[in-house]
Amino acid sequence: MAVRLENKVVVVLGGARGIGFASVQACLREGAVVAAGDVRPASEDLGDPDRVAFAEVDATDPPQVMAFIGSVVERYGRIDVLFNNVGRNLPKAILDVEPEEFDDIFRVNVKSAYLGCRAVLPHMIERRAGSIINMSSNGGIIGRPADPVYNATKNAVVGLTRSLAVEYAHLRIRVNAICPGPIDTPMLRELAPSDEAFIERLPLFVATTPAARMGQADEVARSVVFLASDESRFITGVALPIDGGKAAGVMPIDRYRTDLPLFRRAPGVSSN
Repeated sequence: MAVRLENKVVVVLGGARGIGFASVQACLREGAVVAAGDVRPASEDLGDPDRVAFAEVDATDPPQVMAFIGSVVERYGRIDVLFNNVGRNLPKAILDVEPEEFDDIFRVNVKSAYLGCRAVLPHMIERRAGSIINMSSNGGIIGRPADPVYNATKNAVVGLTRSLAVEYAHLRIRVNAICPGPIDTPMLRELAPSDEAFIERLPLFVATTPAARMGQADEVARSVVFLASDESRFITGVALPIDGGKAAGVMPIDRYRTDLPLFRRAPGVSSN
């Protein structure tokens, strides 16, 4: 069976857990060599050390990002794909957000994407090829009153993505964003004080999702693989919702209910 990323060199910033970890695994399955970086140690064994390397990297620190990207280029000779997957939540109304929190979430969610793009683009420009994938959110394309400052960072990522896509398309460098909705990841679970409390909140996620379930990290990772592969070679500047239809529009009023069946995963999709 053909693999879609054979011999490609993929960098995943924020690859230690959740969507990042699932994307590392998906890229490996599709034949890529992967270099993953994260501020925290990998939560699990990433795989064959001959095909995947890991480094602790603070993606908000310019020298660390430049050094990491430089080390990948030195080791493998090029970078074909960069996935900027660094981010954090801020589930607060704007009147509850302190100025320090505002600065910090823009540093983590936006500065990290800027630094990743800034570090890798010279190498891609020289080769006149490459795919950059930035992590946004469906909050970057729709309004969500519960976390407006977080959504402002994700709108910024979409704006950066589209601007870079237009700037570099003629050099065969593609820049796209993915916009997940409710995905069952450690970052989302950390919004609740315990697993039991998270389970209690599940009906609230389902009640606003047309697909009537939460997504899984593997489902997002498959979109990362698609945007990294040559299958999407004429796609750039896209902000792709992966959210079970939440960004598509308003549901019929009787669907906003918390007693729908809760499906923890899609059929045939493993959980991470």
